[in-house]
Amino acid sequence: MAENRPKYLATSQYTACPYAVFDGLRDTAPAVPVQVNGFRMWVVTGYADARTSLADPSACKDIVQHRKRVVPQSILRPDHSAKLAHRSRRSLLDRDGADHRRLRAQLSGEFSSTRVARLRPAIERTATALVDRLPLGEPVDLVAAYARPLVTTVLADLLGLPAHEREGFPGWQMSMLTGSSVAEAEDGAHHLHELALRMIELKKHEPGDDLFTRLLRIHEVEGSMDVDELASTFVVLLIGGSEPATAIGTGLALLLDRPDTVRKLLASPDLFGPAVEEIVRYESPFKLLPPRFSEKPLEVSGVAIPAGEMIAVSPGAANRDPARFPDPDTFDIERNTRGHLGFGHGTHRCLGAGLGRLETETALRTLITRFPRTRLAAPFADLTWRPGSFMRRLDGLPAILD
Repeated sequence: MAENRPKYLATSQYTACPYAVFDGLRDTAPAVPVQVNGFRMWVVTGYADARTSLADPSACKDIVQHRKRVVPQSILRPDHSAKLAHRSRRSLLDRDGADHRRLRAQLSGEFSSTRVARLRPAIERTATALVDRLPLGEPVDLVAAYARPLVTTVLADLLGLPAHEREGFPGWQMSMLTGSSVAEAEDGAHHLHELALRMIELKKHEPGDDLFTRLLRIHEVEGSMDVDELASTFVVLLIGGSEPATAIGTGLALLLDRPDTVRKLLASPDLFGPAVEEIVRYESPFKLLPPRFSEKPLEVSGVAIPAGEMIAVSPGAANRDPARFPDPDTFDIERNTRGHLGFGHGTHRCLGAGLGRLETETALRTLITRFPRTRLAAPFADLTWRPGSFMRRLDGLPAILD
């Protein structure tokens, strides 16, 4: 039987630096029950176990379908759990088996290497235009003034979001994922779902050459996506497509804190690609991945997990596992990062990883090449991180361009 009072995870220590917490969990057991967002979840911290868990075909993600069993078994603090409408959780992110394969197939071609490569000129133009507007010689928040506008513009153009709908969604997805209260998370989720419903009606009357119009046609003509799946998919695209801003902000913070590494990049620009991989390994955007569960009992390196228990794999912990990455707490853009779990693994591996890599590399290269002596306006240790159990996001990045 699982513990009734597992360790509360989302402390101020965990927000500021989760890796010491993960090290403690890893030293305790290969899988440890903790309290996350009001639920008991078994956190998997070791690299080998995390990779195996993510590739396990028996693992399920559709908690909505199985909620009558999984939720009562795992809920510890209902007041700490955001109540999200079931109809808003029907995308590929929350589905299993044939439904997951069907929904993923509708999107896979949109994020092929060929289509992503076509976006490079537009991404470069957007990055350059934003850098042109940044002030010199005074503190500027590179998350608010550079990383987030770059990614928001690329994503909105890709989805076909009209100008009057572009201002709200960055804040809504931030509230949903890293809000300071249950009410804030619920409010952000509600606004995102309402935006998706508005987009369905808009694109019915004003179709365009964009991703959401193509998904709407699949819904209307082929009938292989129902309206809840369509709206949920749009929300997931808004959330996932915003995530490169995290890697850009974190990456700039790590690099600007290390002038020797910046000089190395300028001397060898071919290292920008490997630098992105090390950024995603060293500061994984996901501290924990959304939970999964199994309909049968599981064993994680000798730890027995009862059937139906929520399991949260931790890329943040796995990517700092010394058994897989030597000296894991050292940031080294020349290390071998092969196999890192920053983009996930298995059937639910991040579909937009190629686009995220391109946006992050372009953003880093554009700013650092243009302003090679840029420095942080505050020590790295004083930077503030957003709250939340799952995501690792900077709240801002004050820097002085030079």
